[in-house]
Amino acid sequence: MKPMHAAAALTFALAATASAQGTSAQGASAQGPLTAHLPAGALLTLETRGAAPAFDRLTGVIGSVLDGVADAGDEDLEASGAMLRGFSGILADSVGREGVAGVFTVQGRGGTFTPALLAVARTGDLSAELFSSFIPKKKGARVGAYPFVRSGNLFAGQANGLVYLSSDKALLMSYLGRLSGKAAPTLAASAPYTQATRAAGPVQLGAYLNFSATAKVIRGQFSQFMLPRLLSPVVDALDTLGQVAGGLTTTDAGLNTVSAQVVNTAGKDRPLARLLTHTTDFGVQDIIPADAEAVQATACAPESNAYAARWLTRLDLFEPFGFLTDSQLASHLERSGQYLGSECAQVTLAGGLKAGLDQSDPLAALATAVSYQSVRDRAAAEAHLPEYARSVNEAIAGLRVTLKGTLGDLMKGDMAGMDEDGVAAMMAAGSFEQIDDLLAGLKMVYAFEGDYLITAFSEEALQAALAGQDAPLARDPAFQAAGLTLTGSAGWGYQPDWADVSGDDLMGSLPAEFGEMGMEETLGPVMDAMAGVLNRYDGMTSQRSVAGNVIIGKANVKYRW
Repeated sequence: MKPMHAAAALTFALAATASAQGTSAQGASAQGPLTAHLPAGALLTLETRGAAPAFDRLTGVIGSVLDGVADAGDEDLEASGAMLRGFSGILADSVGREGVAGVFTVQGRGGTFTPALLAVARTGDLSAELFSSFIPKKKGARVGAYPFVRSGNLFAGQANGLVYLSSDKALLMSYLGRLSGKAAPTLAASAPYTQATRAAGPVQLGAYLNFSATAKVIRGQFSQFMLPRLLSPVVDALDTLGQVAGGLTTTDAGLNTVSAQVVNTAGKDRPLARLLTHTTDFGVQDIIPADAEAVQATACAPESNAYAARWLTRLDLFEPFGFLTDSQLASHLERSGQYLGSECAQVTLAGGLKAGLDQSDPLAALATAVSYQSVRDRAAAEAHLPEYARSVNEAIAGLRVTLKGTLGDLMKGDMAGMDEDGVAAMMAAGSFEQIDDLLAGLKMVYAFEGDYLITAFSEEALQAALAGQDAPLARDPAFQAAGLTLTGSAGWGYQPDWADVSGDDLMGSLPAEFGEMGMEETLGPVMDAMAGVLNRYDGMTSQRSVAGNVIIGKANVKYRW
């Protein structure tokens, strides 16, 4: 047997053993979830529970790419695919059972709090042996029945079916103390964590973010000196975001995602709290073409443009090219809030996927991208939009002049002297020319259709949107079958099954330099295999709803594993 084939066979055997052990260990949760002993005060956690099927499916997809390339005659990649599946088995026998990696706050000098890492996972026989090989065999310390040693900048240990590590000794000891029976606040019992995670429900691969606690840590760090005025609104906004929990669960038919955001209504950024929890009744589907490749509709409160304008005003002084000042974009956004309504939609029209893969024409994707927004006062909109569009388009033209002047200065100045051949100057020139070509094709255009404003930066896209309104999305049988909630909704998304792509299409998405280097023959099999993986995608629907200050998001992705 060839060495590569022997390695593959051994790895497959390990995978089979680990998968069997992972299946038999699903009842390990009798000890309670890991979060029941983790300290309270997590800023961020990444969590897994019963995730072995997800790892099997996800690594299977990657393995299929490697197998597809291996079919072209690369034995190394054949063995890599086998080893990847073996690695999936080891994952199934550890974090596939249950695992948590979190960033927690620990008290530092002067009473401030700083972030530190703590991670723990359940182990089976196979993964326990693997992890033990990474933990130094030397004298360390112990908390109850749980030993640990220092390993570089980390503290790690293994006992009673768990492997654990931390970047902070005190943090690890506090966790091990809870494991040993010490009464202390835990993550699972903390209100911010439980409210968000219970609203989201169980997932195989999940995450939790406490924006409010992160804002508190930032304020603590800045308490050593005065918080810059520019950053104060950022911290206020972060605090208002509250907590978010969610994740994904794979199924035979694809995967489901869920998220729950608990908005901090006590946060100082009250407008942001209102924007996040805004809902509306949608009618924009009545004018979006049925052959659109992607639709993301959002309930956008009328004050959202004024809110964005305030942020642009704060950034205006730091914008290096003067576009925000020249376009008066902040002023126009604020004025548009007086006549725009509560429905917003970003739409990719037919052909958008393949257009986005065409690196030879950076403007191709713009020809399929349009935005929709409902209008409350058509007369006010018609009076303002000509000035708005003219101001933006003149600013784009001015930006081109500014960039050309910058390029001229670089070519004349010290940039060319950075090396004998002026390579840096040539690279800069190429980049600026690409940006200039893109800006040359940008032009804000718009049209009204009933109670909706349609905007684009390509006349071709605008005309395609207008031409497709005789066959709207609302009358499409597939869209109707999706059963999306369109009244009292915070938003929804819809993607039908995309047209298949080929390996050649994906090759076109690579920079032109790859073609000049003669990489087609090498990369061709890889792109063919990746196209096969992408073509298993069969569409997606998503929905957002609001209950009080809790925003629930759910998505269903159809995928043939």
